[in-house]
Amino acid sequence: MRTLILLSAIPGSGKSTWSRTYQNDHPNTFIIASDEIRTEIGGNPQNFDHEEEVWATFLNRINAYADMYEDCTVIADSTNLLNEYRLFYQKATPKFDKHILVVFQIPYEICAMQNKMRERSRIVPDYAMERMHETFEQPSQEVMGVYDEVLFIGKSYRSKEAENL
Repeated sequence: MRTLILLSAIPGSGKSTWSRTYQNDHPNTFIIASDEIRTEIGGNPQNFDHEEEVWATFLNRINAYADMYEDCTVIADSTNLLNEYRLFYQKATPKFDKHILVVFQIPYEICAMQNKMRERSRIVPDYAMERMHETFEQPSQEVMGVYDEVLFIGKSYRSKEAENL
């Protein structure tokens, strides 16, 4: 079975940490991360000069795993703050047998703190964090209807780095 897990949350919520933990516990899981593609293409995860190429590569890599493997899980690690993006990725990945949306509902204060704990090149500026927090949409009924599963990661989830605070 081919499974796509689409993550949805603001930066600092623990998406990448969750992805790596999931991958370690589940064989044949692959992570496609928009920040990593930005780094490949533009040299820095905060370089937004090549967004068209970044997102085309993101989608192509997701679908390439569905072409290569009959049994795999692909985690799409990006913010996906809006319902239109969640709908797009579900529709743009028809070779996957199962689509799961994972929504992180972590308080903004924790996300902001965890964001500041990242390596310097990965820290999202405060103004951008606030803007993304304000624009984040809860999954609509339409989104909930097109995904096979919708999981909510609760307020108690913290990245491993923040557990020692």
